[in-house]
Amino acid sequence: MTPPAIPEDDGKPIVPPRTVLVATVMSVLAGLVFLLIGGVSLFTTDDQLNNAVAAYNKSISECTTKFGGIGDAVIVPAGASTGETEAAELCKQYRPLTDEAISTAKTQNIMISVVILLIGVIAIVGGWFLRPGAKWSRLTVAGGVVISVLVTMMFQVSNLFTLVATLVLIIAVMLCYIGKGGVYFARLKARRTS
Repeated sequence: MTPPAIPEDDGKPIVPPRTVLVATVMSVLAGLVFLLIGGVSLFTTDDQLNNAVAAYNKSISECTTKFGGIGDAVIVPAGASTGETEAAELCKQYRPLTDEAISTAKTQNIMISVVILLIGVIAIVGGWFLRPGAKWSRLTVAGGVVISVLVTMMFQVSNLFTLVATLVLIIAVMLCYIGKGGVYFARLKARRTS
């Protein structure tokens, strides 16, 4: 696992290896996925929220019809089957929606959408500057990965597209730190310091 030796500086232009070019493309594509998902989520926030509220109210209506209400008002009929008992327990967890709860959900969705858009911008900008070897570009793309993982863990906000985009970003970062990509950035750093 010894890192490859850095060749002597011959004064010629340092050409990015194929791995850095691949990392650039991967980072930009992942950034575009994040921009698309964040943009769609941001512009459809009201529709998503209205659908969620309608589904929640429908569930409350079904609980009221079957079990007489929600929360503490749920009455489980004697001799109920296991499925009915489980449904009744679920109905006990429901609470009426308040305007404050709906507003909080909307604010949270907007905030998460903006963060996902920001991850997209970070990935695209950082990825674009990987090819010319900007010294901050690798850290920028790595920062996008960290933010994406934190958003996924803290808010449990993920789907197949964001998970794949995050994986692609991780691979892009690895390509820039390991092997020829790492040597490329090390050569650029050595040239800047000399």
